[in-house]
Parts: sequence; structure tokens; C-alpha cells
Amino acid sequence: MNKMALAVKSAVAGAMMSGLVGVAHAGGALDLSLADESVRIAYDATQTSSGLHINLSGLHDMDDGNMLGAGLHVVDLRNQNKNLFVGVGAKAFLYDTDDYTGAALGVGGFLRANLPTHPDFSFAGYAYYAPPVVSFGDTQNMFNTDWRAQYAVIPSARIFAGYRYNGIRVEGKRDRIEIGDGWHFGVTMDF
Repeated sequence: MNKMALAVKSAVAGAMMSGLVGVAHAGGALDLSLADESVRIAYDATQTSSGLHINLSGLHDMDDGNMLGAGLHVVDLRNQNKNLFVGVGAKAFLYDTDDYTGAALGVGGFLRANLPTHPDFSFAGYAYYAPPVVSFGDTQNMFNTDWRAQYAVIPSARIFAGYRYNGIRVEGKRDRIEIGDGWHFGVTMDF
């Protein structure tokens, strides 16, 4: 591993730990997503008085590699519609595979929409795009997305099934590399 990759990994890890301190009183959600060869764990929290939302995530795929993410978003606190939760912002990514290492800063957001007639059912997802100007290392650009259908088994826990795509265009390769893409299932726990 080269020195730049190690420095970037250390900076992202430090930022993630610092972010946890700032939202320790905000509550949040823990998300666990599984597939045959990959696992993703994420922590989300919104500071209720400010609308500041953070997201920290880690993805491991047995064949494709690893990816870390740290996001900062704003959510609309004025929205009294409990059936829709939306956030916009940016998310920093760091990844490594057997052949490539890189980082990117994606712009995008997330949403969760409950069905008004059946509020225990919802659809959720996120999408981020990092153009070349904010892509580093081997990365030329990056697209990160995940869409899922969810069911609230109890008010503080949702089970889900969905599809994830992490496509990274790297230098010298025609096709995008993909890390942890495909169908997955899991649980989200609110606390």
C-alpha cells in the first residue's frame, strides 16, 4: 500500500470518529446489509435541532475489495410530512481493491418514502456522483447508489431487500470496476 493511500485512509477514519463525537446525543440508525459475498454496515444520525445529518459506512466484498464512506447532509426539519424523509449533501469515499486504490467526493442525497395507506411499507435509496475534478488516486469518476423496499416489523426496526451499485471508472480500464454490487437484504435499527 502506498503512502498516499495510507494517509487518505487515516484521514477518513479520523473524520469518521470525530463525526461520531458530534452526534452522540442525536440518536440514529444502524444498518446491516448482507449478500453472499459482501457485508455493509452503516450508521446514520440527524441532529434534531439543526437538520445536520451524518452517515458513516463500511463495505467489504470478498472478491471486489473494500469501501469506506463518510457523508454530511442537511434534512428539512420544517417538513411535517412523516411519510417522506429527504437529505441532500456530499459523501467522501475511499476504496481499495487488489489492483486499484482511490478516493472520491460524491454529491447527491437520500430519501425514504412510506406508503401513505400502509406506513409500515417504504421505499428508500441514495445516489451520489463524483466527477473527475473530485476523484483521486486511480479514480476517474464514481457512481454510488442503493435502492430498497422496506417493511417495519416494529416501529424501531425495518427489514429490507434491495439492489446496490458502486461503479468506479479507473484509469486505463474501459469498464467500471464494481465493489459489492448486486442484490442484498438486511435490517435497519433506529435508536
